Amino acid sequence: MEAFSDMGSASELWFLTAVLLSAGFVSGLIAGLLGVGGGIVLVPVLFQTFVFFGFPEPLQIHMAVGTSLAIICFTASQSTRSHYKKGAVDVGVLKSWGGFVAVGALAGAIAARFVTPAGLKIIFATLVLTMAFRMAFSKTAGEASRNSISQGLQKALSSLIGFFSALMGIGGGTLSVPLLNASGHDVHRAVGTSAAIGVLIAVPAALGFVIGGWSLPDLPPFAFGYVNALAFAMMIPASTLGAPLGVRLAHRMSKKTLNIVFASFLFISGGRMLLAILF
Repeated sequence: MEAFSDMGSASELWFLTAVLLSAGFVSGLIAGLLGVGGGIVLVPVLFQTFVFFGFPEPLQIHMAVGTSLAIICFTASQSTRSHYKKGAVDVGVLKSWGGFVAVGALAGAIAARFVTPAGLKIIFATLVLTMAFRMAFSKTAGEASRNSISQGLQKALSSLIGFFSALMGIGGGTLSVPLLNASGHDVHRAVGTSAAIGVLIAVPAALGFVIGGWSLPDLPPFAFGYVNALAFAMMIPASTLGAPLGVRLAHRMSKKTLNIVFASFLFISGGRMLLAILF
């Protein structure tokens, strides 16, 4: 299969390289600032990249998701280290939720090959927009919720976060930050802990995408299952450069300001998904 048979002009390739590097940096910045994996930026850019290179249509979105998760492994790790130095990572939550998140993520990666995206988009948009309204219009914006969710429900929801995040190629912060906030963490601690949860999601999910696509015939060059090593190698340096900067920005903001920024991010993410459903 000649996936690179029509690669375009040199100027197009340089432009594409610039786009990949920029997207990597922005995804890292967002990861550090909001405790998300940056997949909301990575997946669309990678998808269009694979379309440009003429990858087979059935592979394009799956490879975009798998490669995004592989990049998030490193971006979320860098973000976690920076948040941990500032005392914003709750290790107790990681011990409590970790196994449930990882199992959910692995299950999501395995299920990705068989799941139709339409219903998933509806669920994602509904969850994200509901959480956006809750965070935006809460009277105690950014503060820890006084009515903490029970431990059992937290663990059940964390496994669902892992499952849906793996399916969509994101680090889970879009869902885990609001859950952490509702479970008694202020927004700064929720963002920092969410970054670490992103690692727990991305590692098993990325491995699942490698294994899930490993035996497929006619994979494009540089493909390890559904993970494209070339795009991964290009974007990692830029994304890990952006993550610490995002962390510094997050901790310079007040709880209220960071809460508003995150709620706005949720509105954009949910609205984008809703438009994809309608159009």
